[in-house]
Amino acid sequence: MNEIERQLEAKIAELEQQKATIRQQEKFLRSIYDNVQEAIFVVDVTADGEFYYQGFNYAAKRLTGIEDVIGKTPAQLLPLEAATAVEKRYRKCVETAATISYEECLPFRGEDTWWLTTLNPIQDETGTINRIIGTSLNITKRKQTETELDRDKNFLQALLDNLSDGIVTCDRNGILTLFNQATREFHGLPQQAIPAEGWAEYYDLYLADGKTRMSPEEIPLFRALQGESVRDVEMMIIPKQGKPRIVLVNSDPIIDRHGSTIGAIAAMRDITDRRLAETELKKERVFIKALLNNLSDGIVACDENGILALFNQASQEFFGVPQEPLPPEECAEHYSLYYPDGKTYLKQEDIPLFRAFSGESFVNAELMAIPQEGKARTLLANGSPIVDAQGVKLGAVVVIRDITERKQTEQVLADLNQTLTKLNNELEQRVKKRTSQLEKVNTILFATTEQLRKSNQELEQFAYVTSHDLKAPLRAIANLSEWIEEDLADKLDDDTRYHMNLLRGRVHRLENLINGLLDYSRVGRLKHKPKLVAVGQMLAEIIDSLDVPADFTVEVRGEMPTFITEEIPLQQVFNNLIGNAIKHSDCDNGRITISVEELDDFYQFAVADNGKGIDPQYCDRIFTIFQTLEARDTKESTGIGLAIVKKAVENQGGKVWVESQIGAGATFRFTWKK
Repeated sequence: MNEIERQLEAKIAELEQQKATIRQQEKFLRSIYDNVQEAIFVVDVTADGEFYYQGFNYAAKRLTGIEDVIGKTPAQLLPLEAATAVEKRYRKCVETAATISYEECLPFRGEDTWWLTTLNPIQDETGTINRIIGTSLNITKRKQTETELDRDKNFLQALLDNLSDGIVTCDRNGILTLFNQATREFHGLPQQAIPAEGWAEYYDLYLADGKTRMSPEEIPLFRALQGESVRDVEMMIIPKQGKPRIVLVNSDPIIDRHGSTIGAIAAMRDITDRRLAETELKKERVFIKALLNNLSDGIVACDENGILALFNQASQEFFGVPQEPLPPEECAEHYSLYYPDGKTYLKQEDIPLFRAFSGESFVNAELMAIPQEGKARTLLANGSPIVDAQGVKLGAVVVIRDITERKQTEQVLADLNQTLTKLNNELEQRVKKRTSQLEKVNTILFATTEQLRKSNQELEQFAYVTSHDLKAPLRAIANLSEWIEEDLADKLDDDTRYHMNLLRGRVHRLENLINGLLDYSRVGRLKHKPKLVAVGQMLAEIIDSLDVPADFTVEVRGEMPTFITEEIPLQQVFNNLIGNAIKHSDCDNGRITISVEELDDFYQFAVADNGKGIDPQYCDRIFTIFQTLEARDTKESTGIGLAIVKKAVENQGGKVWVESQIGAGATFRFTWKK
């Protein structure tokens, strides 16, 4: 009996130990159930296929805002449409007896929320599914991000499709990934995922001659995929359906943040009309040259540097020598230019072309040309400067008419008048007899005088028309250097190429200067509608757009304001100040700090750098247009950027100044009205 009692007590103790272990496990599982971040819910499945909630963990209650769920159906917790969809998925889990996952949108706390839900069926000892355990992860933010990405993608596609230039991209394997609308119109074909070897044939790509199909190695996009930056390559697209096009292509590799090439992009500009216009311009030049060489009047013109640029056939006959690019002080002797007395060389300031180049417009300037070979001539010159629509001097033009015969006629008439006077005094008694003869002579004199007056008017009108009609062909002269280098590319030596590059550098500098002047002229003249401007975001975009060296740090200190103002002028000011600080920094580990101080009616911004600084005596001068502290050949600069800053700031009612010492960096401060 005692043995049985001992066994019974041992069994009871073992059972108590098992109960304690089970309670401990249940407590552990409950702690997991209540503390996980995912929503967990338990659904009982009745024999007649109804669903009742038996529990929400703490996360589920917190995320849904629902506390009392036990014994309730989906229809009691959710709107009818949502409850119907939930029950349909519960039923699918039961029918398939398998775990299912899906995304669903459910309304909680008055807002639609997105969930990634997983349902796990639980079977009883008979194999019947009597319970579902579900987990739900709130993915609302992810869905919002996906929606925003889709919207951005659609915007980018719309932007690309509205560009007039064709845009093409490929991936690292050379498979085409993007064709915008312009590209589809160029080729008359949609984008196809074909390898580079098939591009030329499928998309009808030819060299500029329009006859030779391009090899893959000649296609700009393929070249860019190999790591090359391709600039201004001309090629032709000759689609089987559609018109042939001449396109100018620029292409670059697409580099990720690790420096790896992940694809390439090409931009194609249709220059067919431009090429046709250039052809017409060449025809026009030939026509104008033939016209000028068939005029009986001499036409001479110089460019903006005062160098003789036009000397027609009549001019060569007048002066007995061909055109020479001489300085003004040598022109009188070389071209045998004399005052009307025929003895004294013209002074430089009296040479007609020099007068016109100096800005003077004149008519009927008389001179003589007495070449060593050829006849002496009396000439009448009309001249004027040539300026563009902005008043910039492009050169000067002079129209020269040979009036030698007219002068001789005038002398004959003068002698005749003298004779008539003498005869009139001596033969007064014979006046009546000679009246008829004198009337005829007077008629001749009147007709001759009237003809001379009309000739002078025609000469004035011709000078005016010529000065304007020459502007267009003269402006085209600037393009000759590029055409010459293209046409003679295989014949130019290094020295000539150097000078061609130097010439284009000067043209580029002039272009930057003109662009700067245009920007300067627009400041304050073009009004922009005020809008809400987030200065911090604007600075981030400006910094991202600038070519900031790897060892350079740009810090935006403190919180930047958001206020209503004209965005473009403020953007110009920051762009110039930050760009100048980067350009003129000569030290390693350059640093720019941008800060703001709020005043009563203004924000006072500061852009400080740790560069070499500015001598205080030049702190006012640098805001004057065209003023630079270093030679332009040393540091490329137009001298307009800070003038734009000053004009933009003052136009907004603010002021700008700089605080600096040599070797201590510089701080540019400006105020901007709130």
